[in-house]
Amino acid sequence: MRWIHIGIRDLTITVRDKASIGILIAMPMILIVILSSALGNLAENLGKTAIGVVNLDRGRIGGEVTDGFFKDGQLTKLFAAQRLNTPEQARELVARGDLAGALIVPEDFSRNLNNGRASELTLLTDPGREIAGVVTRSVAESLSIRVSSASIAARTAAFYALRLPVKNPAIINATIGKAIQSARETGTIEAVALDERTAAKGEEISQLAYYSGGMSVMFLMFGAMFGAFSLVRERDNWTLPRMLMTPTSRVEILGGKLFGVFIIGVVQFAVLYGFTSAIGVKWGDPVALALVALSTVCAATGLSVFVAAVGKTVRAVSGLAQMIIQFMAAVGGSFMPVSVFPSWLQPVHYASVNGWAIDAILNIMRGSHAVSVLPNVAALLFIAALFFGVGAWRLRWE
Repeated sequence: MRWIHIGIRDLTITVRDKASIGILIAMPMILIVILSSALGNLAENLGKTAIGVVNLDRGRIGGEVTDGFFKDGQLTKLFAAQRLNTPEQARELVARGDLAGALIVPEDFSRNLNNGRASELTLLTDPGREIAGVVTRSVAESLSIRVSSASIAARTAAFYALRLPVKNPAIINATIGKAIQSARETGTIEAVALDERTAAKGEEISQLAYYSGGMSVMFLMFGAMFGAFSLVRERDNWTLPRMLMTPTSRVEILGGKLFGVFIIGVVQFAVLYGFTSAIGVKWGDPVALALVALSTVCAATGLSVFVAAVGKTVRAVSGLAQMIIQFMAAVGGSFMPVSVFPSWLQPVHYASVNGWAIDAILNIMRGSHAVSVLPNVAALLFIAALFFGVGAWRLRWE
């Protein structure tokens, strides 16, 4: 049972060190909040097409057309729209490259449609931004079709209203207006709707949830490095050789060190899990998450033995640990989704602890259960055994 006492001693030393607690607990909490807030806002606006909207119409239809860019959920995902006062202002901003396009609703737009007369929307585009122009043009054409439907309803109503035995223009116009209003209220103008659904199953993952997983895995790796520092520091201070002079064996000493690192990782993840859950992250199936978390801690623990074996001094261990952890975090998806990587780089994330762990965590957040993440768990345990085997073989005790 000596290995348990060694592990508890290392755990106690780490918990009493305020700097260590700051690195292991406070730092990931801060980064999770900052990254999810900053990059979440960036992700919401990244790829949106900047356009201007000029509404010169005083009627209701012009307002309905332009308000959609600010109120319709689909349009607000595509466009970062701003209201402009004049066509000249819109033309200047598009020509200057500040806007990808501008939609202009002319005067008397509503009156013309209500009276069955032709009208038109003006679309200004930047020829240097072809893709944005295509998107803007598609939406403008969709709006044109919609208002054209209203115009057809008005013309049809006018055709029959003018043949009524009534000569009062006010009654005729009121009849046309009633026909258009009825078409809108009954959905005749929008008789064919598009029901858009996602083909992927599972919950949508927010930026907060993504970085909760990514940062937790990365800092589990950093936490494990305290075990590597402890081994090298005690070797340099001749504590390990003195421990070997006691009845404690090398297996018990190494087992105690690993036990301490493992418990630190478990406690660290439990705290981060509680914090992120309190601010709204839904982690998913707790059994699947526990399997992934424990196997990730095992992989990080194995890595600590490997780093302690390769590094000859505390400074060398620090540099090597930073290099390995930052590389694994970068290619594994701790900083950004692997899906944004070039296609040739994406398979590299399977060479990292972070890649296997984050993939599993994201799948759990989407609704997967324990069975579906078993391949990731097996991969992480294999990495743990590989690092531990090489590290234990190469570890110097004196």
